Amino acid sequence: MVFTLIISLATFLFILQLYSYLECKKAVTHFADQFVSMTFLKLKTFLGVNLRSYFPFPAGFSQVPAIVMFASPSCDVCHLELEKILTQKRIADFSIPILCFVEREDRNYDNFIQEFGNKLPLIPADKETLVKLQISSFPSLFIIDSNGVIRYPGHFFKEILSVLQDRRKMARYHIQ
Repeated sequence: MVFTLIISLATFLFILQLYSYLECKKAVTHFADQFVSMTFLKLKTFLGVNLRSYFPFPAGFSQVPAIVMFASPSCDVCHLELEKILTQKRIADFSIPILCFVEREDRNYDNFIQEFGNKLPLIPADKETLVKLQISSFPSLFIIDSNGVIRYPGHFFKEILSVLQDRRKMARYHIQ
């Protein structure tokens, strides 16, 4: 009798714990989804912006989509992300153009240009233009279409690359 009571109590407590876990998991998942949605909505304000209206583009950036990075020379993460992008480009030998807009007023601007200037196109970006574009965090990564219009805001290079390597995603985001 006592054994049956203990087993029943243990089963009840187990079911209660399982139910509590599942409810908590739903709440955490919902919170994470909301957070990601809010972050994407913030980034979504960039969608449709034509960067050609703000910057001169180098020759050869009009025929295909490209990866765009906004970087600050004082940003260590920008240096690391750019090195990662260049290494991946070298290893995988992908042909997707990469363009980097660099904050011109930064005290390390000249060093940044010396370090990366011969590795990819760098375009100076003044603070006023960055404010107009609402670029407030570095690095900021985007995919632009062949016309220079921002079609996809991304957080990481791998995410950006996965979109460019998937025809369905490219169609979904109108990347041509």
